[in-house]
Amino acid sequence: MDMVRAGMIGVVGVLLAVTIKSHKAEYGVYVAIAVCLVMLEYIVRYFMQIVSGLEVLNGYLRENYSYLTLLLKAVGATYACEFCAGICKDAGYSGVAGQVEMLGKIYILSMGMPVLLSLMENIQSIAG
Repeated sequence: MDMVRAGMIGVVGVLLAVTIKSHKAEYGVYVAIAVCLVMLEYIVRYFMQIVSGLEVLNGYLRENYSYLTLLLKAVGATYACEFCAGICKDAGYSGVAGQVEMLGKIYILSMGMPVLLSLMENIQSIAG
């Protein structure tokens, strides 16, 4: 039922933003941002359920928890960049949105480097 409610909030918010945008363009952007923040609340609620499941998973991983932390940071960074880029695109700043998306990709790549280096060290130690 939450998904139906969230979908309805999104559709009604977009229709309201489009209607208001014809009178005052900046107010349409504000309505769109407000709808995005409401959606963010839903996302955080479900993300907390995922985090509680990952805490159980942490018991199984023991010393390799750092990889799970990197994964969570990457997912969070991906969503944050997508969220910001979407707002920038809605406001008409596609160039800024592209830069935000590029920053997210570079950030995730830089987060993955320690994992890659650790993997290469393990392969090197096995190979001798």
